[in-house]
Order: sequence, then C-alpha cells, then structure tokens
Amino acid sequence: MKELLKGGYVEDGSFPLKPLGKYIHIILRTRTLSETIFRTDEGLTIETVKAGINDNNEIQRVIMSKRKRIAAERRIGREFLMNYKLKDESCEINQSMCGRCLDCTVYGFAAGEKGKETEGALKSRVITENAYSILPYEMISDVRTFNALSELGTMMEKKEKKEKIELTMRQSLGENEYIKPEVDFIDIETLKDLRFAEVLYALGNILRTKRYGAMDSRLGKVKNEIIAIIISDAEIFGSLELTKKVWDKLEVKEHILEENIVDEKILESVKELLDGEFCKYKIVEKNDLKVLKDEIKSIYLKPEDNLISLFKNVKSIFDK
Repeated sequence: MKELLKGGYVEDGSFPLKPLGKYIHIILRTRTLSETIFRTDEGLTIETVKAGINDNNEIQRVIMSKRKRIAAERRIGREFLMNYKLKDESCEINQSMCGRCLDCTVYGFAAGEKGKETEGALKSRVITENAYSILPYEMISDVRTFNALSELGTMMEKKEKKEKIELTMRQSLGENEYIKPEVDFIDIETLKDLRFAEVLYALGNILRTKRYGAMDSRLGKVKNEIIAIIISDAEIFGSLELTKKVWDKLEVKEHILEENIVDEKILESVKELLDGEFCKYKIVEKNDLKVLKDEIKSIYLKPEDNLISLFKNVKSIFDK
C-alpha cells in the first residue's frame, strides 16, 4: 500500500511545517441507502448550476455540505482514537482541543486558552468542498409528513385545568424534505502533506463512516465508494466539474442510476479532466485500488497488530 501511494504522502516522520505539494485526491461516490436529509436551516440544501459541461441547461442539484461530511468522518475517527486510548478525554471539538492527537494533526484544531501549551491553531490538511447529486433535485427528493405522538401513543394529551383533567389535540404535525434512497453524490476529498499514518486514518474514516446529515440516528445511511485515488503535486479539478462531466456521459438520467455504469463514467471523466491539468499525477484504480482497500480493511480488522502503534507514534506539531 505504501508503494501505491508513494509520492502522495510525507515520508519524514516529523510534522511538515512547510507546504510540500504532496496531494492525495480521493474520488468518491456516496450512495444513500435510506432516506437522508442534507440541510442547513430548513429544507434540503440545493444550488442552481449548469447540468453539464456540454449541456448548458440549468438544473437544481442537492448539495452534501463539506461540513456535514467532515464532521461525521471526524466523529468516527475520534471514536476509534478514544476506544484505543490514543486521545485524551479532555480533547473536545470546539472546546479544549489537545493539538497532539491524530485527529487534531489531520483535521486541525482551534486556538486553545491563553497560557496553555496548545495556544494557537492548525487548519485542516483535509481539503473538501461540497458534493453534488448527479441527478436533479426534483427527481431525487420528496416530502414526508410526520406527527409527534404523546405518551398516550395518540395525538391527544392530558392537561390539568382547575383540578380537572382534559384531553386536548396536540398540534404536532410537520414535514421533512428528504433525499430518496439510492441517490448518488460525487465528491473529491483531498489530503495535503499528510504522513502515511495520517493517510490511513483519513481513508479509514471515509470507509468506516456510514451515516451523514440530519436525524442520523434514524436516517442518513450511506455507502462511500472510492472510485479512484489521484496522487499529484498540485490540486486538481473540483467535484462540480466532475459531476457535470459525468452527467454529459450518462445516457440514462433517471432515478435509480446503475452503479457500475456511474462508476465507469466517473473514471472516464477523471482521466479526461486530468488531461487538462497542469501537474504531475498518477492514478490508483481498478485492481490496484482493490488491493489498497483490502489492505486497509485487514489493518482495521486487527488494529492491535500494527495500526495502534503506528498511530501512537505520529508526532504532533509540538513534538521535535
């Protein structure tokens, strides 16, 4: 696996204080496996964009926010670190972050309190942007009405009035706009100047995260599929450009899309877009990609063999 990713990660064990131009771009297709809600305030998050690069018609696409993705993946990673005692309990996101654990070195940390060792901040070395649905908003979304039942199991609730108990109707009807199951989003997650252990951590978080979005205790089941990994010395094209390229290539543009066809079109689009980039690159795909994913799976299956010690020995920005 190290050989397959060679050139994309920092080989020196110390924290890279200066930018080295080592990029690993993870090309992702995220498919919803249940009803899912991606929203900021009310309703789904949508954007009006051109349908394709060649197709100039405007359509509305659903957005999977970069914050929603990273927040979910980060929680999964921090669970792992906590479970194997690789993170101090006092390290909490948006509060008192240690700046030393693997999560802090990869995804960054906020400024600590004055006088503490972690005073300062580190921005994330995982570069993300919004993911876009391939198909239009109207085709992949719906609205579901819900009601909040009382403890009686009905829409009635008890109220006491002047020593009398009355049953009144609850005003608890509402609506949720959601994304249908089996909808595909295209995303690119970029790892910049990470060391090998940090790359393993980020890849593991992506592959182990199974829920995104609002109400994720009941909804939001997904599967992340890595279609290709691009190793380069500069940042490449974005997720919207890739989504539009895939749209142009698809012959059938109806829900539900065939996964194998979508993956084939994504890979074709990646290669064509790379031809226009001004950087040195190599692609990890197909058989090599399967080997890489199988290795990650086996490493996480028995983390006590090598992974724990590998993670434990990663130096933070404060270590010499």
